[in-house]
Amino acid sequence: MKNSQGCLNLSASNMKKEKKIIDTGFVPGIYNYCDRWCERCPLQLRCMSFMMGKKLKERTKVNLGEEMPDDDESALARLKNIFDSTFDVLRELAEERGMGIEDIYSSEKVDRGFWGEDYEDLEDEDEEAVRQIEQEDLVKCDRIYKTLAEKCQESIYQWFDEAKIKEGDAPRTKEVGDALLEVNWYLDLIHSKIRRALYGYYIYSDKINATQEEDDYNGSAKVALLAVEISQNAWMVLRTCLSNFETSISHLIVVLEQLGLEIDHFFPKARYFKRPGFDC
Repeated sequence: MKNSQGCLNLSASNMKKEKKIIDTGFVPGIYNYCDRWCERCPLQLRCMSFMMGKKLKERTKVNLGEEMPDDDESALARLKNIFDSTFDVLRELAEERGMGIEDIYSSEKVDRGFWGEDYEDLEDEDEEAVRQIEQEDLVKCDRIYKTLAEKCQESIYQWFDEAKIKEGDAPRTKEVGDALLEVNWYLDLIHSKIRRALYGYYIYSDKINATQEEDDYNGSAKVALLAVEISQNAWMVLRTCLSNFETSISHLIVVLEQLGLEIDHFFPKARYFKRPGFDC
């Protein structure tokens, strides 16, 4: 925020441009630090990524969450359909908000990577960073948690099947179903956000004036921390409701506690990061 004196020094054109950026109706960059659970998000209409995806799906009849077709010809046709429609969708969004496309680009800082990046294929980016990341204790802890959590979930569902316990029956209540859903949703999110945060740290931590990049990896680390805490609460619900699995679930909760401590230790500024739209 500029102080009152700074605002007085703005030219009329700059003031007009700044007003347009503020009035896009979107929270700039909100999609970079969310949990990707759009169906549950109360800020859908303020997220450019969600609105773009919704309109692209309506226009192209393609579900952007689906995997690409195996054959190259179909995959290229799908990509061309999406790319050809993107500008039209941006123009439509701008018209709805009474502004030009350039105002949305400027507000969202699209040049910094509008769609975001989770660095899931790190080998293609920086081999040294990959080597360092794989040696970190928090990555090893995450790997242990992911393996144990997948095994425990599989055992729970197998028990449901073998005991012929249908959804809604005790102990397979809605509360249990929701907890299992949360555990599963955040499992991959924790994994990808930890790696994104570490990759950003190793690439930018020794750079001068890399403030935006530092914010990015701290923001990613905060999302991972929040996902760890939500997962802990979900497992606690499952431990209470599914006494057959109390021992294995208690072990998982301990591993998650350790993972949270590891993230806090490596990224001490993460908890202070203000996620756009969510924390400020």
